[in-house]
Amino acid sequence: MTLHELLDFHYGVDGDDVLRRMLAQGADPDVRGGQHAETPLHVATRRRRSTAVAILLDHGADIDARTAGGKTAYAHAIRRGFDEVAALLAGRGASTGLNEADRFAVAIVNGELDEARAILEAHPDVARTGNPEEDRLLADVAGRNDRQAVEFLVDAGADLTAPGLDSGTPLHQAAWFGQPGNGRLLIDAGAPLDVFDDIHEASPIHWAVHGSRCSGAAEERQDAYVQLVEMLLAAGSSLHYPGDPGGDAYVERLFGDASPRVRKVLQGGIP
Repeated sequence: MTLHELLDFHYGVDGDDVLRRMLAQGADPDVRGGQHAETPLHVATRRRRSTAVAILLDHGADIDARTAGGKTAYAHAIRRGFDEVAALLAGRGASTGLNEADRFAVAIVNGELDEARAILEAHPDVARTGNPEEDRLLADVAGRNDRQAVEFLVDAGADLTAPGLDSGTPLHQAAWFGQPGNGRLLIDAGAPLDVFDDIHEASPIHWAVHGSRCSGAAEERQDAYVQLVEMLLAAGSSLHYPGDPGGDAYVERLFGDASPRVRKVLQGGIP
């Protein structure tokens, strides 16, 4: 297991101890990985793992290393509203410089839409720069209970397909995090229904189905997941894998992952 894999996908209750052990055994705290050439510090920051950030810095991680898209760990934190991680990095001497796209993201995630509007007016391309580490902003907010921010970004021309968490599109994020209001906005704006992410090989409807059983406080948010699955079915979401239009494998996967209430919705959506 690499540091990137640990920090991104396998950081359990003993994650701090595993990280310290790997570093003590010679793992490079500045090794690059992934399509954006992130260091472990970037990954720990992106996953909001404050203790891991501190451990990496204690082991000599380059605090101002930049990704392929030019992002420092501090930019990763502040763009996502991870203020405690940003404060930790700044307190350890990180550069706090931000470009206009970063400032725009900070304004959006903090609900400062007047500031975001002013930045957009001065820099019309800031909502869609072509840098995937910046264009993921819509995906980053689509899973939050912040309809105004999503509507603002859609109106500003943000990329409806730019991937965020686990390579999911904005609609994937709204589906997983149980945000039917954001899902409605995205579908009405033309967000694609049947993009399969690169990590879980699933479309937005599966993210909603899986969320109905496995997301945080899923039992308390069944109404939201029912709405999302009903909405995605009504919009025409496919229940088949790409290239297997007549197969049952994806349907079976959906049924296996669904909560009882969502399973009933799926049953009603099968021709």
